[in-house]
Amino acid sequence: MRRQLTPEHFQDLEKVPSSSTLSEWLSGVALRWDFVEAVIDICSESAEIAISRRCEARIIWNASEKNRREWQKTDPRPEVIRPISSEQLLTWLAQVPAGQPAEQASDISAQSTAQRISDFVSEETVSGLVEGLLDNLHPRAWEILVKELREQGKDLHAVQLMQDLGSRGDPHKIIPIVEFLRTDGHFGDDRILLDSISKNRTVRDLLTIIEAFRRDGQNLSAYVITERIGVVRNAFSTVEVILDFKEKKETETLAGILTGAGKWREGKALAELINQLRAQGVGECADLILMAAGSERGASSFPPMVKALKDTCEPGDIVKLAHAIGSMRSRLRLKPLEDTLWKTNHTDVLSLIRIFGSVRSDS
Repeated sequence: MRRQLTPEHFQDLEKVPSSSTLSEWLSGVALRWDFVEAVIDICSESAEIAISRRCEARIIWNASEKNRREWQKTDPRPEVIRPISSEQLLTWLAQVPAGQPAEQASDISAQSTAQRISDFVSEETVSGLVEGLLDNLHPRAWEILVKELREQGKDLHAVQLMQDLGSRGDPHKIIPIVEFLRTDGHFGDDRILLDSISKNRTVRDLLTIIEAFRRDGQNLSAYVITERIGVVRNAFSTVEVILDFKEKKETETLAGILTGAGKWREGKALAELINQLRAQGVGECADLILMAAGSERGASSFPPMVKALKDTCEPGDIVKLAHAIGSMRSRLRLKPLEDTLWKTNHTDVLSLIRIFGSVRSDS
C-alpha cells in the first residue's frame, strides 16, 4: 500500500510516511483524515466508488470526533501512552541533530549510535529496524553503521540494510553513502546498493538519483545504475522502463540501459528481452542491444547467447549480431571469439562474421 501513496496524498508532508507510521494510523492511533482519503483513493476501483466510500467514512469520522470532544469535556485526563518498543527507541537514538551536514557530524556520537543499533540487530529485529532507519538515520551514521555491522560479522544484515536503502530510502541520502562505500567500505558494497536501486526504483526515482549522482560528480555511479537497469530486472519490467525513458527522451540513460543489457544480460534473458521489445514495436531498441552485444560482450559469454537467439528469436537477429561483431570489432578482439564459436559448433555464425568482416576490409 505504501508504494501506491504519494506526498500529494497528504496536506503538510514532503514525503510518504514510513510503514511503521502508516501501521499506527491503520490501527487508529493519531489517525489523519487525509490518510483515510488516501486509502480510499488507492483501494477503490473507480472514482464513483471512491466518492461513495468517502461520504460513508466522513459520517463515521464526524461522529467519532463528536464523541471524542464530549468525552474530553467529562474526562479531561490525557490518553494512555503506549510503551515504546525497542525498535522505536533505537530509531530515535539513530537521529543525528537536524541540519548538521554529514562532514560536520560527530564521529563519536555516530559511532556510539551505530554500535548500539548493530548490537541490537538480529534475524528477529532487522526487519523492524529498517523502516525507522531509512526515514531517520543521517547519512554519516549510515556509513558507520554498515562498517560496524561488517566488523561484528553481521554481513547478511549489512547487505539487507543496503538493499532496503537502495529500494526504499530517501534518494538524496543515498548519494554520499555510495561514495563512502566505494572508497572506505567493504569491497562490492557500493554495487549491492546500486543494484538494489536499479532493480526496484520507479523511473521517476531513477531519474532523481541519476541526476543527483551527476551533480555530485559521481558519474561512475550514474553509469553503473543505467547499465544495471538493463541487467537486473526481468524482461517485462525492463521493457516498461525502456519505454518510459524513450517517451521522456532521456537518450543518454536509455543508451546506457541498452548497452548494459547487451553486454551483461544472461543469454536466455537477453533473447526474451529482444522478443518483448519487438512485440512492443520498439525493434530499434532490440537492434541497439544486439549491436552492443556484438561489439562489447566477452567471448566466453557468446555461445549460450547465440544458442538462445537461434532458438527463440527471429533469424535476422543472428545476422544483425554477426554484422555487429564483424564490423565493430578489431582483428585482435575477433580471434578469441572465433575460437570460442568454432569449439562450440557455431560455424554458421562464424561464417557470417567473416563475411561481414571481409566486407568491412574491402570497403
